[in-house]
Amino acid sequence: MKRRLLAATTAVTLSLTMAACGAASDSSGGDAEEGPIKIALIPPTSGALAQFGTDSVKGWETAVRLVNEAGGIDGRKVELLVKGTDADPATTLRVAKEAVTQDGAQFIGSVMTSPEHGALNAQLEGLGALSFNSLGKDDALVGEQCSPYAVHVVQTTSMDVNALANSIAEMPGEKWAIQAVDYATGHSAAETFKAAAEKAGKEVVLEQFAPLNTTDFGSYITKLKNSGADAVFAVEFGADGVAFVQQADQFNLDDQLKTVLGLNMVSEPLFETLGESIVGYYNNVGYDAAADTEANKEFSEAYTEDHGSAPYYVPADAYAAAQILFAGIEEAGSSEPAEVAEALADLTVETNVGEVTVRSTDNQVLRDSYLGKVVKGDGGLAFEVVTNTSADVTTTESDPACKF
Repeated sequence: MKRRLLAATTAVTLSLTMAACGAASDSSGGDAEEGPIKIALIPPTSGALAQFGTDSVKGWETAVRLVNEAGGIDGRKVELLVKGTDADPATTLRVAKEAVTQDGAQFIGSVMTSPEHGALNAQLEGLGALSFNSLGKDDALVGEQCSPYAVHVVQTTSMDVNALANSIAEMPGEKWAIQAVDYATGHSAAETFKAAAEKAGKEVVLEQFAPLNTTDFGSYITKLKNSGADAVFAVEFGADGVAFVQQADQFNLDDQLKTVLGLNMVSEPLFETLGESIVGYYNNVGYDAAADTEANKEFSEAYTEDHGSAPYYVPADAYAAAQILFAGIEEAGSSEPAEVAEALADLTVETNVGEVTVRSTDNQVLRDSYLGKVVKGDGGLAFEVVTNTSADVTTTESDPACKF
């Protein structure tokens, strides 16, 4: 019932917004329920996260190609409007508003960081747009910053860390240090991991945080070496992760470590750059590329054909976001964001990442999580999936701070 009331409120808000801005339907060339279904993608185009932004767009592109080749959704084609941002929340919010009010976008994807999503979530109801988050992991996005117009496709930090926690007790090393990026995801990951480590009987001897786009980790690595830690949990992304790993190797940090466990620190696009120094590293794996399902095979083959390389978790999660959106439009029989949001409540969808359900209380997508270990094979470095943890283990009850 609350969703229905919100839908009605949003319809009024959207009509007023369009009247003030010059109706979005004018710029799209017709009625919102006719013509193409427009999705605005707003990835970072520079800085440490640019590669992930590019790859997220690639996942959406493959999904849209396949659905359009199959005739679209209810006979309507899907159109991507690829924008760009510097990952600053104010910039991203401005670009999103322009995409909705001027370009006629009804849906938003490929926004990268949790601070961007937090700012966007607060405005989605007024914009009358539905956002699909396949990248930002902060738990607050399905807590106090949640929105009935934001679908959280990716696992939250807590879900990832809860999956890793299942294996902490068996991992070599008793004294753990935490090295994390100094923004929301890094701090929430550190807090959750520390609690899980202590529950497993491990000691956390150091916590430290480096600003995003740090290039010199020398002082941080020196503190890690002096802490007496024999294991490290690292939350450093993109170019930051590359800099940390390479400099840790130069400082011979690995010589005193029994385990390096990363959260989104090492991923397939970075294997060639990082080289064999990361063999034996552990990392959360949100997507099992080797999953033997028809949906995953179709995605993997199509993505490889489109982009010349095998997919990994970033494009895979973007593709899953697209599949969930398309299923919601079909279920609603409409592309109106409020109606799609209502149709997605507790909807189960078969995707490339498995069978998933959109939890109605907070729009968190319930899905499996994995722990991978970097191994060397005939084809180079790869992840060997060590554990598979189901959503009923990794996902806590929805946060009461999230109110729809």
